[in-house]
Amino acid sequence: MSTKREAREFALQFLYHFQLPAFTDQRKTHDSVELFERIHEFKQTLGTNLAQDSQAYVVQLVTGVLKNQPELDEILTRYLKNWKLSRISKIEHTIFMIAIFELKHLPQVPGKVVINEAIELGKKYSTKESAGFLNGILDNVFKQELGRDD
Repeated sequence: MSTKREAREFALQFLYHFQLPAFTDQRKTHDSVELFERIHEFKQTLGTNLAQDSQAYVVQLVTGVLKNQPELDEILTRYLKNWKLSRISKIEHTIFMIAIFELKHLPQVPGKVVINEAIELGKKYSTKESAGFLNGILDNVFKQELGRDD
């Protein structure tokens, strides 16, 4: 498994759990040190070993999603046709947040790779049907919102 794939999957798991009621009071925390500690604790809880590069990318993804969530939600909402944000499952919403963050803020990562990785995460953690939904929205964000096509 590539280090970025490993990082995306772990970031998805962490951010998904971060949305649970037990974390509600703590979700506003964007302090890098505290977030790093929480990520480390979560990693130990899962018994996950991440390569050093993966750990750094996890922190980048988690911090970026949390700091930019209003902007990411706004972008996503513009591309939801006949859907409300509240109707999207938490797991798909989290996948969208990670992918849109990467597409918008990490242009060095090829967009097609980001979209493909989001689809694979959707297949693994949601349903096979979510692949088309994720692909359609992310492809539109990639091409229309960001004007990219790499």
